[in-house]
Amino acid sequence: MKEYRLFADILDYPMPSLAERIDELLSLVAAVDDAAGQLLARFREFAAETTTAKMEEVYSATFDLQPLCYPYVGYQMFGEEYRRGMFMARLREHYRSCGFAAGSDLPDHLCVILRFLSGREVGEVEHELVTECLVPALKKMEAGFAETTNPYRGLLQALILLFRERSGSDAARK
Repeated sequence: MKEYRLFADILDYPMPSLAERIDELLSLVAAVDDAAGQLLARFREFAAETTTAKMEEVYSATFDLQPLCYPYVGYQMFGEEYRRGMFMARLREHYRSCGFAAGSDLPDHLCVILRFLSGREVGEVEHELVTECLVPALKKMEAGFAETTNPYRGLLQALILLFRERSGSDAARK
């Protein structure tokens, strides 16, 4: 799904085409979930009012310096336990069997998983990846923002809402 690739691009380190990506994503998501569209519109406003240097600073403070918000799904689920290594090994194996290359990032990086999902039909493994891994990890990351006004909180909330709408499962709705 194209929305997942756009979310990956927006949740990755800020790039010059960020505004265009946000606008494209907003038009797709607003048609699926109004609340997610509203959250994206707020993020678009923030991005439009913020310099590139400040966006980079906010991004780094959000995802690189705060352990609760590390964008690694395995880390969010297991911390640094051996189970994270097993999770990453299984992801690598699944990526390889599907002909997907994760590049230089770790296989459990949120953006890598979103890019993987963007080019796939939703099968049992992908559905499980969303409902059992991504949604719980995103909820944990989002909970780390409870006392802040960080603009990335709304972006994560919009992604959770999209997963909930797309998956149709009770696990994603909780």
